[in-house]
Amino acid sequence: MTEQNTDRKKSSIPELSTIELRSTAALKQYVDASRALAREFAGELEWAAEELTAVLTVTAKGNPWLMGMDVKIRARRVANRARRASELQRGSAIEMVKLWQDFLVQFAPAIEKKPNPKVKSFDFDA
Repeated sequence: MTEQNTDRKKSSIPELSTIELRSTAALKQYVDASRALAREFAGELEWAAEELTAVLTVTAKGNPWLMGMDVKIRARRVANRARRASELQRGSAIEMVKLWQDFLVQFAPAIEKKPNPKVKSFDFDA
């Protein structure tokens, strides 16, 4: 294992860094693990956005003339960043599915090695 590969194992996500991309099964495992992590992270960010909205609305002080409406708007604006990040993570999960589908389209025909009855192979023994 190279030094660069060792550094990657130390600093990367353990679920993904242990998978060596040397086979179709390993690629499928990597895609599935990546997709699961992206979906989990998206859910966590969505939860954080809701929590931020609630906490900032309650704890922040706004203009008394606006009866808290300015605080709600500012809290929603901050939480929207987490919501956008959540959507991007969902998009990342979708892209992992597309990666697998594209792999199947581009490389599966070459991997499967179907016998072609129309092409006769040369027999050296005959």
